[in-house]
Amino acid sequence: MSPGPLLAATVAATAVALGLATGTGPLVGPVAATFGVGAGTASVMLAATLATMLAPGVVTGSLAERHGARPLVALAALLVPGGLLVLAASPGFAVAAAGFALGVGGGAGCLFVPLQAAVGAAFERRRGPALVVATAGAGLATAITPPAIVALVAPLGLRGAAVVLAVVAAVVLGACVPAAPAVGSRDGAAPAPPEPGLRAVLVDRGFRRLGLGAVGLSAAMFVPFVHLAPFAALRGIDLATGAALVAAAGAASLVARLAVVPAVARRGAFAVFRAGALVMTLSLGLWAPAHGVAALAGFALVFGAAHGTFVGLTGAATAELFGVVGFGRRLGVLHLAAAVGGLVGPGTAGLVAEAAASPAAGVAVAAVSGVGGSAALWGCRTTQRRSVPATCSSTGRNTQPAR
Repeated sequence: MSPGPLLAATVAATAVALGLATGTGPLVGPVAATFGVGAGTASVMLAATLATMLAPGVVTGSLAERHGARPLVALAALLVPGGLLVLAASPGFAVAAAGFALGVGGGAGCLFVPLQAAVGAAFERRRGPALVVATAGAGLATAITPPAIVALVAPLGLRGAAVVLAVVAAVVLGACVPAAPAVGSRDGAAPAPPEPGLRAVLVDRGFRRLGLGAVGLSAAMFVPFVHLAPFAALRGIDLATGAALVAAAGAASLVARLAVVPAVARRGAFAVFRAGALVMTLSLGLWAPAHGVAALAGFALVFGAAHGTFVGLTGAATAELFGVVGFGRRLGVLHLAAAVGGLVGPGTAGLVAEAAASPAAGVAVAAVSGVGGSAALWGCRTTQRRSVPATCSSTGRNTQPAR
């Protein structure tokens, strides 16, 4: 099967599933009003959905390599609409929240890492650029889902909007199932290096550096997406404009994912990935002193572009450093690291800002996390040779070819 349909299906499926798992901030108010709970309680549903999406990658990536991604994508095509229908039909918040988190979050977790791993295995040539394009769906999700939810909730209410979104998810994800590989990436292969177990992945010193970098940088990158709009409100900017700033960051992230493809082809994924991490961290220095829409928009655009480069190249950099044997397992571990960062970063930033009575203190938390994560990545050495991919190792020597 041509890898082209697989790449297109990956973009489409992740745009829908990840959008419904991560771009549902506008649902906080309607959920709170519909079920008679506070906004903070309603937001717990979305946090649980995010964690449920990221955590299963450790398992689903390995399953996809062994048995193919198609069964997992088919499961996602059932879970995501099912979670939305539970939200639409449930009379109480507890059932609605559990159904949404397990259905939408679990469904997104079933397809994201497996499809990324499938793309990595399908593209032997230009693997790095293909993996970058494969993440475009995640960037597209951030740009289209929030306004789509607002447009649906206004005339239909929460329950009606959830039904419409369930139908859309079922159609799009169902159409993507045939493009997903029906067999594992190792099936039928000639004698090849054995797939590393989870323990082997975790004891690899080079990969641990990459994982620690992912925790710190994820903690930093989630802070603006959660706190930028409230920060803007403290500067006298209305919440609608603050939300537009977040959308601008998401749009810049999407554009950057595609714009860096030529640089990846020339310089390699890891070099561009590491540069994106550094720029994302440095961009936080533009945030705290920003006053007015123009200054905050400038920060949002720079941060969003760097965020897209960093996130969009995570899979490509991992494949370049460690090869595609065990790629799904490694990518799953990195997603778990991102979940840890996402749970720790925004919450810590909010608590510190509240204790210090200064939003700049929360920005400082993000900056410190980003510096630590970037430092971990800078410990990854590379030989910068075209014929052999770079390897993140304590000795700086290449240890495994990419293909």
